[in-house]
Amino acid sequence: MDLFVRLRIGKRYAALLVTVAAMFALAACGGSDSNTTTAASAPGVSNDTITIGAVLDTTGPLKVICAPILAGDQLYFDKINAAGGINGRKVKLVQVSDDGVSTKTKGAVRQLFEQDNAFALFQVCGSGNANVAESYISAKKIPFVDPIGGGAKFKDAQGKALPWVWMTQPNYGDEGHVIGYYLTNKQHAKKVGLLYEDDVLGLQQKTTLGETLQKNGAQLVASVGYSPTQPDFTAAVQTLKASHPDVIVLNGLPGPTAKFVAAATSQGYHPAMGYLANYPMADNSWAKVLGPAGEGMYVSGYTSTTSPVGQEYLKATSSDAAFSAYKFYGYINSKIFSDALTKAGKNLTRDSLRDALDHDFNNYDTGFGPSLTWTPDKHGGVSDFMFLQIKKAQLTQVSDFIKASQVGQ
Repeated sequence: MDLFVRLRIGKRYAALLVTVAAMFALAACGGSDSNTTTAASAPGVSNDTITIGAVLDTTGPLKVICAPILAGDQLYFDKINAAGGINGRKVKLVQVSDDGVSTKTKGAVRQLFEQDNAFALFQVCGSGNANVAESYISAKKIPFVDPIGGGAKFKDAQGKALPWVWMTQPNYGDEGHVIGYYLTNKQHAKKVGLLYEDDVLGLQQKTTLGETLQKNGAQLVASVGYSPTQPDFTAAVQTLKASHPDVIVLNGLPGPTAKFVAAATSQGYHPAMGYLANYPMADNSWAKVLGPAGEGMYVSGYTSTTSPVGQEYLKATSSDAAFSAYKFYGYINSKIFSDALTKAGKNLTRDSLRDALDHDFNNYDTGFGPSLTWTPDKHGGVSDFMFLQIKKAQLTQVSDFIKASQVGQ
């Protein structure tokens, strides 16, 4: 055999050795076995950890809501991790505060995915803040589950579901329909006033509330918008008082709405049928802030603790000084997200999580009352509401659940 032939055979043999070595290396990484959990299946996913990110204000005006939500999140994830995690992986929740300011939200989200290497986004507190986050994650095809805000976007201008966003809570439009129905059919109000946050949080509800009131023979006699940072509500009280409403609907967040009630009380004004607040106020902490002025007030809500999950939560928090609906919210939504991660399988990727969210949540039992259905074309949250009343500084359920789909047509 001449030298040229020997050299050519030698090169082929060397190439074969390189190929075999590469195959062994791939197998060692799990690349040849679809049932093996891999360390590099997706950003934020290792052999033993799933890192998820959250933007929850624990330093600014939304702290009263977001801090207990975070505590509820961690309570549930600690429970899951103590039982072995999700498909063998522990959940690591990385939380960043944006001070409740939407102009800081994008920076917080960028930190989670460009520095902390998060796998998915779970919760951004505030409708406007969540909408800022959506523009970032959608461009990068990152799953975003549970925007905290009934004005958060989950569909585009044509009504098509945003492919990477899944709501759990109701939107404020649906709630406006149910509030209008309850006021007219259960409380028999004819003239309704509205104090609303003058942004995405309140404008949608203003429209649907007015529609349902008119449909049921009542009317929205006056509406006053306000800024979340507004310090004084004297003029707002006078404007609504002048319209002589039977009842005033309070839309927005606990701080500003409590200031309005305090301003009305200081002026000696109370609507004939009192107030009804929308669901961000459905927590005993708000009733405590209101004090005696809140007695008898109605509040919309959508979560119940009578289910097994609710009872499990009450047992786990029996040492808490008071029940927190916000903390319960964190607990039950962490359950939903954990179930989605489980359904996404051992070889966890962003695409497998998206597939699970789109196809494995049909009439899903949320554990807090209403059921939840997501499909590739439907990413909205639950749409059933109940009503509570403040009695001796505690919120007490006073109605059954009402479906928005049955009263908003």
